[in-house]
Amino acid sequence: MRIRLLALTLALLFATCLTACSAKDEAAQQPVPDQAAAQATPADGDQAAASTTRAIQEVIPEGPLGQVQLRNGSTLKIDALQKLGGDYWVYVTGKLNGRSSTVVSLTRFRDLMNWQSIVFQDPHTFTITNRQGKEWAFEEANFYLGSDKPGTYAFYVLDDRLDQVLTEVDKGEVANIDFLVK
Repeated sequence: MRIRLLALTLALLFATCLTACSAKDEAAQQPVPDQAAAQATPADGDQAAASTTRAIQEVIPEGPLGQVQLRNGSTLKIDALQKLGGDYWVYVTGKLNGRSSTVVSLTRFRDLMNWQSIVFQDPHTFTITNRQGKEWAFEEANFYLGSDKPGTYAFYVLDDRLDQVLTEVDKGEVANIDFLVK
């Protein structure tokens, strides 16, 4: 009888601890209001809400960002880039340095500008070189820049009137891409 009572008491104690711990975890996950937002008046509520979010602002320089060398010898100046699906500057999948499959998806512009060049043997075999001289050799890979279409890259160039125009280039025509911004 004593063993059963002791076991029942321990089970009740254990259940109480679990309930208390789970309530504590839920309370800790609730957002804590910012003091500035709590003190804001209804008239400046929009400004207080904007000041409490800390969005990272990317600095994207104006002017040519890079150039695309085509296999026929012509060159296109990249004036601006667009993100893939609003999230990625570039997206790469394939075998890295002859090893297993790898994914590289850059969401920050400064990370992309750390790359110096991309040299293409063909649309699915290329080498990325960063500004420190490190090379990433991709095989059986797909490289996406400005377009999620499997056969083209997209970027902005300046036309004769100096307007930015979105241009699509066939991946098979691209020999290399050089980034100018450091």
